[in-house]
Amino acid sequence: MKFQLDHDLHIHTYLSPCSNDPEQNPQSILRYGEENGLRHIVLTDHFWDETVPGNFAWQGWAHISKSLPLPQGEHTRMHIGCEVDMNRDNVIGISRELAEKLEFFVVSINHLHIQMKREEHFDKAWYKEQYLLRWRTLLDSGLPYHKIGFAHPTFRGLAGNLPNGTDHIDILDSIPDSTFRDYFGETERLGMGVEINVKPSEYGESDLERILRVYRIAAECGCHFYGATDAHFPRHLGPRREGILQVIDMLGLTEDQKFRPFAD
Repeated sequence: MKFQLDHDLHIHTYLSPCSNDPEQNPQSILRYGEENGLRHIVLTDHFWDETVPGNFAWQGWAHISKSLPLPQGEHTRMHIGCEVDMNRDNVIGISRELAEKLEFFVVSINHLHIQMKREEHFDKAWYKEQYLLRWRTLLDSGLPYHKIGFAHPTFRGLAGNLPNGTDHIDILDSIPDSTFRDYFGETERLGMGVEINVKPSEYGESDLERILRVYRIAAECGCHFYGATDAHFPRHLGPRREGILQVIDMLGLTEDQKFRPFAD
């Protein structure tokens, strides 16, 4: 059976500073879920655990938990999670204690564009090294992988502050298939989900195929996927959902390949 996009496991609210839009609130997000037949939605505002040293940008639990208690729909269940970052020392910004308490959260290894100073200049080889190092750090972290999503594996931010819009694709191209197989193989062995939030309309045909190569390798490794708009504003929800549906078709994903962190 074809993969059913009955969830959105990575959405921001106005509590994320890069949103700060009062219309992006739990009630409006729930309406989106009900209107699109979603069974599960996770609010994943940017976060750094107050008990973990090394915060470089984000707010703590006291701030993002202002969404609680979450509204619930007739058909849509809402959950609170978070988007956890890594700092430049490769520290993951969540404690094991909090990770165990949450139902689900996503970890970003490629927000390098946020952490680079404007005057810093690194080449693509350096960003490739950082990408793989951060991925390895996550795989070695011992966190509860069955409730972790690997956020936007092909996100532009992995190219840091490099100026060209396709630098991130060049970096991905420089990683051999064999290396991706090693990393995705371990990602699947540990039970971590892989996020799909690619927007095909942002790429030409050849560049999109270069991006999809990464997900095809993940599928070959047996990885399980989930859909995520990563929406920061209401206007993102519909178009990004359509983009995910296109990618599901392009990859030929089935229900057996779906990541399921929640008991239905």
